[in-house]
Amino acid sequence: MRLLHTDKLPAGHQLIAKLDYLLFKDETLYIVASASDFYFIIKKPAMFAHRAEEPGLNLYQTGFPRVAAAWMVDNIENKLWKSATEGGLPSGTYFIDEDVGGENLKIRRTMHVGADQDKGFVLLNFSRPDLKFTEKNFQEIDISDRLLLKGGLLDVLKQL
Repeated sequence: MRLLHTDKLPAGHQLIAKLDYLLFKDETLYIVASASDFYFIIKKPAMFAHRAEEPGLNLYQTGFPRVAAAWMVDNIENKLWKSATEGGLPSGTYFIDEDVGGENLKIRRTMHVGADQDKGFVLLNFSRPDLKFTEKNFQEIDISDRLLLKGGLLDVLKQL
């Protein structure tokens, strides 16, 4: 797979949503989906024009099997946001690691994401290597509770 250009998506891919990423100033989150996969694409102003993937912009892309969207929503809402007494994970457990759609995925709860150090999650896919950094053999994205709730990402994931 290669980095997707949201203005020139390959056949069978569709832009589902464009959201303010909320974790860092001047960053935008795009959600693109195909029949089998979906992608989080973060666009941010490029620090060095010669290294930009799009004119003036750097891109960071994280992909998941499409069936993982419902898995993420269920685990965030019903296990990671709830205490053990409310039916969530046992006290002291802050991650879920499972094979979903044939890929090794992990959701990790964290208290420090983004510039404001918000509560949130790290979504990881250990079955897909990073598309920009060859020494990194997995893809990941940080998302905040605020992005999920106020930013609308949770609703987007529920529609996938």
